[in-house]
Amino acid sequence: MSISSGNALSTRRLALILGESVLLLLVCAAVTSFRDVLDVLTRPEGGTLADVDWARYLWRGGALALLCQVCFMLQDLYDWRVTSNANQTSVKLLESIFYAAILVTTVHYAIHAGASLIPPEAVAPYTSRPWTSLAALVAVLPVAHFYRVFFHWVFATWQLHDRVLLVGSGSMARTLVEEIRRLKDPAYEILGYVRCDDETSPGFDVPCLGTADQLETISNKERADRVVVALDERRGKLPVIELLNCRLSGLRVQEAELLYEKLTGKIAVQRLRPSYLVFSDGFTQGRITFAVKRALDVVLAVVGLVLSAPIALLTALAIRLESRGPVFYGQTRVGKDGRIFTVYKFRSMRTDAETGGPQWAAKNDRRVTRVGAIIRMTRIDEIPQMWNILRNEMSFVGPRPERPFFVDELRKQIPYYMERLIVKPGLTGWAQINYQYGSSVEDALTKLQYDLWYIKNLSIFVDLLILLRTIKVIVLRRGAN
Repeated sequence: MSISSGNALSTRRLALILGESVLLLLVCAAVTSFRDVLDVLTRPEGGTLADVDWARYLWRGGALALLCQVCFMLQDLYDWRVTSNANQTSVKLLESIFYAAILVTTVHYAIHAGASLIPPEAVAPYTSRPWTSLAALVAVLPVAHFYRVFFHWVFATWQLHDRVLLVGSGSMARTLVEEIRRLKDPAYEILGYVRCDDETSPGFDVPCLGTADQLETISNKERADRVVVALDERRGKLPVIELLNCRLSGLRVQEAELLYEKLTGKIAVQRLRPSYLVFSDGFTQGRITFAVKRALDVVLAVVGLVLSAPIALLTALAIRLESRGPVFYGQTRVGKDGRIFTVYKFRSMRTDAETGGPQWAAKNDRRVTRVGAIIRMTRIDEIPQMWNILRNEMSFVGPRPERPFFVDELRKQIPYYMERLIVKPGLTGWAQINYQYGSSVEDALTKLQYDLWYIKNLSIFVDLLILLRTIKVIVLRRGAN
C-alpha cells in the first residue's frame, strides 16, 4: 500500500527514508563516539575498538538520526515538490538542523537541571556538555545534502522510473497528467498517448504516438513500463486484445483511477465507475482492525483528557473572560450509518454566529473570537470531542462529522457522498490534514475524495500516520481544516 498526497510513502520515498536513516545513524554514532575511540586507542597500556561501548553510541546516534528525520518531515523534505528545488532543499535542511540543535541543547540542560532529582547513574551519560551531539548534527547537514543529490542522480541516471503510456486522451488522462506535473513526482514519466477510434484531444499537450491497434508496437518502441487506461468512455473503444498482449509481454496494465489514487491520496469521485469500487482492492472492514482501533481510541482519549485538563481549565477561563455565553458548544452531527449525535467543542465563535441559519465554516471567519482563533489554530477547541470518542460516537481518525443540514444538501449534489458514513467520524482525518476549510460544495467534493481514500485503505498504520501528520499540522501552526 502507498500513502500519497504530497508526503507519500511510496517505494521510492521509502528507499530515501530508509537509506538516509542508516547513513545518519552511522554518522551520528561515529561523531559522538570519536572522543571515546581516541581515548581508547591512545591508552598507554593499549586498547582496541572492542573496548568502546558501541551500544551506547548506536542508541545515541539513532536518537539523533531520528530527531533529524522528524525535523526533515516537519520541513516537508520528503515531499518531491520541495526537494525538486535544490536551493529550497538546502535552506530547509539548514533550518531542520538548527531546530534539532535547539531541541538537543534544551533537553540537555533540562536533564542537567533535574539531575539532582534523579539517581546520578541514570543521568551520567547525558550530563556531559552537548558538544558531541551538536557536532554530529553539524556533520549531518552535508551528509544529508550529498546523499539526496546522489539518490536523485542514481534514479535519474539509471532511469529508475516508470515510463507511462496512456490509452486515451479524455478528461481522466488530462487530470492524471496534471497531477503528476503538480506533484513533481520523479517516479513517473509520461511518454504520450494512443488514440482510440475517433477520439479527439483538444488542449491535451501530450504527444499522440499512434492508435490503439498499434499499442503493443508503440509500447515496445518507446520502452514503456506501464500502460494506463484513461478512456472516459470504454464501450466499443477499449482495445482488449492489445491490452492483453501488453500484459502478457510483461508490461503493467493499470486503470487511470488507480494510478490517480496512488498519486494523490484521493479517489476521483466525479469520474468514478461503480465497477471500480466493486472490484478494486480495499474497503475491507476487518473485526480485528476495528477492535484495535477502538482500544487505541479509548486509551488515547483517557490519556488525552487527563493530560489536557490544565489546558482545558485555562481555555474555559479565557473564553468566559472574553465574552458572555457558554464555554462549551454542542452541535448536532451525523455519525456512522447516519446516526445523529451531539459533538462537543470549546466555543470559538460569537454566540450569535448562526442567527441566520447554518453557514459554512471559512478560513479567517469573522465570527471567530480572539480566543477562538487561538484555540482553533492549536486545535485546543477539539479537546471536548474526546468525550464523544469515549462514548463511541467518534474515533480519533475518520471523516469529519457533518451537520444534518449540509448532509441533506450534499447528498443531492455529490455522488457517493453517503459512503463516508460507513465508518465512525473522526477528531482528525485524511481530508483534514490534506485540504483546507470546507466552505463550498466544491470543497466538500474534494474532501469526500480524501475520505473515500481513507475508508478504502483503512488500517491501523494509516491511522498512526494521520495522527503523526496531525501533530505536524499543529506544531507548524497550520490550524485546523
